[in-house]
Amino acid sequence: MSERARLSIFNMLGPLEGKTVLDLFAGTGSLGIEALSRGATSCTFVENDRKALECLKQNLKNIENCKIIKNDVYKINLENKFDLVFIDQPYDKFDKNINYFSKFLKEDGIIIISSPEPIDESSRHYANCFITLVKK
Repeated sequence: MSERARLSIFNMLGPLEGKTVLDLFAGTGSLGIEALSRGATSCTFVENDRKALECLKQNLKNIENCKIIKNDVYKINLENKFDLVFIDQPYDKFDKNINYFSKFLKEDGIIIISSPEPIDESSRHYANCFITLVKK
């Protein structure tokens, strides 16, 4: 995801103080790390790729209030619900079934999706991706 798209997401979200975050398909963790830097209380990162996990662990080594789960996003079961769920899955494997991810949200939570094509009429185009915010 481009820096411009990431900045636009956080401008749309506004203040994040007190928010809990789930960063699915975390990669290097840039979305969750940005959320923490903007006041989010905690972030759980889920990643399955070995190389990405090594980078993620390195990027988080001095950051508190975070947890890494090494697993396939579609196989995790989480007891906690989150205020924000970031989905930036690999575009070559993109799945439009975003309803699956709503199980991770608190009642008034928001899913933020980066996709190669629009999800719906609210999707906004930024450089090489579309960003869609979906409220539960």
